[in-house]
Amino acid sequence: MKNVDGLQALITAEAFIVMLVDWIGAVILFRAYLKNRRRSALAFSLAWIFDFLSIFLSSSYLTVSSLTFTIFSALIFYGSVKFLKEESIRIEYKNILWFVPIPTIFLLYLLGLYEYTQNVEWVVTAGASFGISGIFVIMGGIFLKETEEIYKSAIKYLYIGIILFGIHLVPAALFGLDVWYRPIGFTFSAILIIAMILAMMKLVSSEPFLKQGANKVPKIDLKTGVMLLNSKEYHELKNSLKEVPALAFLRDVVDVPEKWSCYFVTTVPFQGKFKNTISPTDLGRMTELSYRYFEELSKSNRRGVVIIDCLEYLTVYNSPESIMKFLSKLRDFAVVTNGTLILVVEEESLDKRILAQLKKIMA
Repeated sequence: MKNVDGLQALITAEAFIVMLVDWIGAVILFRAYLKNRRRSALAFSLAWIFDFLSIFLSSSYLTVSSLTFTIFSALIFYGSVKFLKEESIRIEYKNILWFVPIPTIFLLYLLGLYEYTQNVEWVVTAGASFGISGIFVIMGGIFLKETEEIYKSAIKYLYIGIILFGIHLVPAALFGLDVWYRPIGFTFSAILIIAMILAMMKLVSSEPFLKQGANKVPKIDLKTGVMLLNSKEYHELKNSLKEVPALAFLRDVVDVPEKWSCYFVTTVPFQGKFKNTISPTDLGRMTELSYRYFEELSKSNRRGVVIIDCLEYLTVYNSPESIMKFLSKLRDFAVVTNGTLILVVEEESLDKRILAQLKKIMA
């Protein structure tokens, strides 16, 4: 009896801690929403409120607790999808295919759960709730993985935690009625919930997340599409762009306007002052960053400005074909979103064949 009481006291203490963290996470995420109006942050904030309600009601109102838990999972899934939309990342076709066998898997899961527990009430409440919630939570984590190239560890810990949380709901449904499993399952659940909330806090405080909602470009008189400038022309124009939060991929990082989002293009992974570095071979990341930037500015009827002052440097590390494909994509992004791509280049320093192709693509 003492052991049972001790385990129950442990579960109660863990539940209190998790509910407290739920509220802290909800408040911090809601503040992030108020700061930049990203609805993914609002969805995640509401999710932790419903997780709080699910835990609070679990001991006395199992049916209502099961319902609130499905709302929690729905909000995690919605927040993940909304996050991808805000980042202008399309959901991969292969990820959508994961939904095809879900109805059959869910039915087999319920049948197996009933065979093991022989408890109809548990199967149609907590069991069904854990099963369907686990599926959508796991899918939400899989979707978030698509942004790992942009957010690095800030998103990696989050999607891993979300996927593990979804997976752990299967044994929670199978063994949730067993006294021996309750402290183990709840402890594991508590650890994952705290880890997910901490990861979300790290995500919403990261620079890319904050900048998505903060980019407000004043109206400027620039040509839509591509502008090919030499160094002198660029420096004359630079002063007029100092109040514009342009996206810039630069080799010359001296006297860069504070409002620019600047990436130092280099093969050396500098720390400290040059925290935003990007390899000259990473054209894919430059393309993705530019696409998200142009898309976000276009949504608010603003003109995005992307600047590249190191075209010659890029040609050293990439094939002419790769460079042309890269610039062609950026040119299309600029045209479609009514933005401007500024290329700073000294024509005499480029190979004549590359220069001819460049002018043809940029036309």
